[in-house]
Amino acid sequence: MDPRRELTHIRKNYRQYHRTIGEFIVWFPYIKTGTDGVVYDDIYDEGNYLTGGKTYETGISVPVLMITETEDTKRAIPEGRQPVQVVNVVMSIEDMRTAGVPEPFEYQRHLNDMFFYDARYYSVSMYRVRGRAKDDVLVVVEGLEVYIDQEMVNDPGPMPMAVQSHPWPANFPILT
Repeated sequence: MDPRRELTHIRKNYRQYHRTIGEFIVWFPYIKTGTDGVVYDDIYDEGNYLTGGKTYETGISVPVLMITETEDTKRAIPEGRQPVQVVNVVMSIEDMRTAGVPEPFEYQRHLNDMFFYDARYYSVSMYRVRGRAKDDVLVVVEGLEVYIDQEMVNDPGPMPMAVQSHPWPANFPILT
């Protein structure tokens, strides 16, 4: 078995699937605290007033293989429970590299990143690199919904995104 040939075959079928049904997310790499004027208060878990806060690089569009959404099973009650959606995203590490996501094979760097999907922002809560056929193959990311206006006090946060309604699926598979 030649790992390069197997990996080429995997990526070819991945591309075909994505062309037929695929979606994308917008990935926001976190700018590390202490660089580029970013100041963040560890005690209060928020940005310092007028001095910075959590900031993110410009969004990067990344095609994804699969997204599963899990709605919050708790009730949204008047006493203060706010529903939070959980999303699992599977994407090609090659697509992340091509799109410009820095060091997609290294999980620690991405645990503070955010992404945008379906008119919602998500913080990365789990980042796993999977499949070692001479090269990494897939990345599996779990994201928790973030309410930017409520949870990111004094933080500039990621770039605001315009919501676009696209028909789903993009097109139906052609049966042969």
